[in-house]
Amino acid sequence: MRISDLARISGVPLPTIKFYIRERLLPPGRPTARNQAEYGEEHLARLRLIRVLAGIGRLSLSSVRRVLAALDDKGLALGAQCRATIWALFPDQPEDDDAPDVGPARVQVDAFIDRLGWEVDVASPGRDTLAHVLTALQRLDADCDIDVFSEHAESAERIVTHEFQHESAHSATAMAVWNVLSEVAFEAMRRMAQESHLARCCAGPAERPAGA
Repeated sequence: MRISDLARISGVPLPTIKFYIRERLLPPGRPTARNQAEYGEEHLARLRLIRVLAGIGRLSLSSVRRVLAALDDKGLALGAQCRATIWALFPDQPEDDDAPDVGPARVQVDAFIDRLGWEVDVASPGRDTLAHVLTALQRLDADCDIDVFSEHAESAERIVTHEFQHESAHSATAMAVWNVLSEVAFEAMRRMAQESHLARCCAGPAERPAGA
């Protein structure tokens, strides 16, 4: 198919497709003539994946690029490739001069993971992310410590155990898509649970937020 057909079938505007090609998120088509190229089903599938990750998945362009790079690394075994996509989903950490020292929080995070019995690589970006979150919380509440995440860890363990029992990771792509979309769904349900809790606890119906 031509690039115009790709745009029509996918529903993605032509300028956006060209942008994805320039950014090397979408591979170029097979040249057929001067200024012409042919695109196939693999381009359509890739384009739909990009739109899911960047659209409802809410990933930044840099995160999408990292996920796609992990999926394109065919030299990795399935387990290693799935882990690479998991790491790719973590956001970049701030590197500005005003960033607080997270050293003490990293020590707490490492000890916390050890207590949980989780087998997490020492280089996992999850450790650093959790350390930054803990440091930010401690700047607001000096009495806050790593145990504040104990319930979250238990919930995460139950959810992941359920996922691996019922949602086999038959491909790294399927696992990446599930990770992204299930996190968006869980965030929406958690927000609605908070809203429901407020409605039950507060006297009278909760007022609708301004602009809603």
